[in-house]
Amino acid sequence: MFFSMHTTKVSSDVFRATGSQAVLLLKLSFLFARSLQPCFGVLGMSLSQEVKVQLQSFLDEAADGDKMVKVVEATLEFLRKHHLLSTMKLEPKLVGVHPSNRDGYGVNPQDVLDLVDSIIDVGFVKGRVHAVGVEVESQHVRDWNSNLFASANGLLGSMEPDLLKVTSICGSHTNSALRLFRDAVPHTNELVCTGGRLSLERLKTQDPAFYEAAVDGLSWDVISASVAREAPEILELVSRSGNTSLQRGEHELQVLRRIHGLYCKMQASGQNPSFASLKKQILASKPKCATSVPFMFSYCLKASGGQDGVHLKETEQYVRACCPSSRQLGPDLWQALSMDIKGHSSEAVACVRNGLVKCAYVRQNVSVADCRKLAANFAKVKEADELMLAVRAMLKEQVGELTDASLVKALATMDMCMVSMVIGLKQKGEKQYGTLQAVAHDFCLVAQELVGRTFPLKWQSFGEATTAPAVAKASSSNAPVLLELDEQGSIKNPEGLLASRGFALGCDVRRRADKTVGKIREVKNGFAYIDLSSGEVAKESIDKILANEWAVFTPKVGAEVLEDLSIYSPKTSAEFQAFMLQAEIARQLQKLADEQSVGIDMLALQTKPQKVLQASQDIPKGKLTLVPLTSKILHKGSSQPNWFEVTTAWSMDSKKFYLASSCVLPKDDDPKIKPMIVPFFYVNYTEDEDEANVKLQQVQAEKGSSIKFPVFKSTKKIVSGEVLLCYKAKESKAPPLHLSPSATKRSSGAVEIEAKKKAKK
Repeated sequence: MFFSMHTTKVSSDVFRATGSQAVLLLKLSFLFARSLQPCFGVLGMSLSQEVKVQLQSFLDEAADGDKMVKVVEATLEFLRKHHLLSTMKLEPKLVGVHPSNRDGYGVNPQDVLDLVDSIIDVGFVKGRVHAVGVEVESQHVRDWNSNLFASANGLLGSMEPDLLKVTSICGSHTNSALRLFRDAVPHTNELVCTGGRLSLERLKTQDPAFYEAAVDGLSWDVISASVAREAPEILELVSRSGNTSLQRGEHELQVLRRIHGLYCKMQASGQNPSFASLKKQILASKPKCATSVPFMFSYCLKASGGQDGVHLKETEQYVRACCPSSRQLGPDLWQALSMDIKGHSSEAVACVRNGLVKCAYVRQNVSVADCRKLAANFAKVKEADELMLAVRAMLKEQVGELTDASLVKALATMDMCMVSMVIGLKQKGEKQYGTLQAVAHDFCLVAQELVGRTFPLKWQSFGEATTAPAVAKASSSNAPVLLELDEQGSIKNPEGLLASRGFALGCDVRRRADKTVGKIREVKNGFAYIDLSSGEVAKESIDKILANEWAVFTPKVGAEVLEDLSIYSPKTSAEFQAFMLQAEIARQLQKLADEQSVGIDMLALQTKPQKVLQASQDIPKGKLTLVPLTSKILHKGSSQPNWFEVTTAWSMDSKKFYLASSCVLPKDDDPKIKPMIVPFFYVNYTEDEDEANVKLQQVQAEKGSSIKFPVFKSTKKIVSGEVLLCYKAKESKAPPLHLSPSATKRSSGAVEIEAKKKAKK
């Protein structure tokens, strides 16, 4: 039941009143109606014990994630029966985002913008949206929405928190997309834009159903605020069910926030959290980043920023505004980011780790190898981490909590710049600093402008001038300059005048007439004193310099000569020799296919629902040889699934040579595709040795060659219709045991004797 009953009652009182009483009651009725939130029954009514028990049973049932969607449907139906859920249609501006949505991650601005494109492409279907929300239960919810929209830098449009009636836990991105049209947010889709901004008029023409939703809103299943206050885990459950594979996926940072929340919750209850104890809850929504979660768990413990998760929140706010949730770092990079730093296991350097995460998401320039550089450059890494903490301590003292989106962005830029310095990442167009303290000083200058107040400039002595290569050319033009004259009519600041034309102190200059070169040492009494390359000092009138008799130039670097070119011969180049060996592998591979490949005409390939290579007729034992003919011959440091190693005598580096499939299957709807099928790459594997009918063997294409290729050969008769299978033993996940010497050896001294023998050898 909602506030309609209350407003009706107040209105009837107005009609019974007369004169000034009617006017007063009318005003009160409007104020009363505006102040009320949609409510169920009596405002502030608590849940009955029966309801609490049943809601807890739903939570317990969905804990392992196996029946999450089904349990959520049952939960919503239960709430509806107990008058704790009702359906209503709400304009987009009346609906915000609940803080528990996506584990507190909220909505991703880039995803919302992409969603507009997706809906325009396929059309808006009202029935496909299951929107679930909850009554606004506190002022904290309104404040949280204000901060969320502010952090999006305008990409989510405007937020009027006082207008909010409901906050969403499912359908948040869709409602956010609808809000964009009201605010005419900048967008690139020309079908629904006017002047680069989203237009309701264009939308009405393009997709009437989408337009109707943008104007009138969605139909919402709204949960009572009492549920949010007394059983907040229910909201998290409903939100998480909407993040399963049936809906928009979860961002890695959303899962990271969940890990942090679950860990802190278990720890607060007096338990000792571990990955094993939290794994089911973390993976309940089947996130795409499931393989990364063990490493993300380790990262969270090291770098989230403790119980408050200050570093995690800051990183999330910045990344959320800059990149879509589809961008993932992957298990390899998360493992590298979470590893202990060799020789410094007790050092978390959380700020530096978060800086790397920001670089990886936004600049996409961080590799596993870059993370390993933390150990080699640890002294600088530690210095950068301490400096980042010092800057944050100064900010907290000056402005309190970091809520300003522009300040968070500037701080992230500082972090990424420092991280790039200590591990050698290059970013095009970024200023090159000499010290980390200079970066901190520049941030303080920027922060002062953003906040509009003066900060203590602790690192001012490290400040560095920003050099711009284009300045000299631009300033050497004849642009007019306002001159300040003294009482005698002379220029007050000739040094500044020369600098405005590009002739700054210390710059290299050259006289046009005879190519004499030198450096401007000082400007005095209308003259410039130039240290010539000959060692003498020239005294030139400023007028001559300004009259283009001199020009700024960049001296050429002295000539460098390589005396012995033989040491740079292609024979010494690992890259060139690898290329030559790849060519030889290709030649021998073709020869092997021509001479030894047999039985391909007795095979057929099933392409759907899964790729299966099978016999099209009976194949006698030993009458099938499959060669891995391919154009992809790779020289890599490590292998990948479905790569096949080629045995060689290569020794110029630690890399090996692999064969990867270059097969292309035909497509009926695309005549441009040029199909190529090599049966070798479609052989499947089995862990049952008796079931296998082919075996992987190493063979030579030429006698005496050091190159050996993997080929599949039949080991038994293969009946028509039978699938080709090769035996592959199941990999053991258990680590090898480190065996201790036997008690007999220890007591007899045999261990020491063996150690001495090895030392002598």
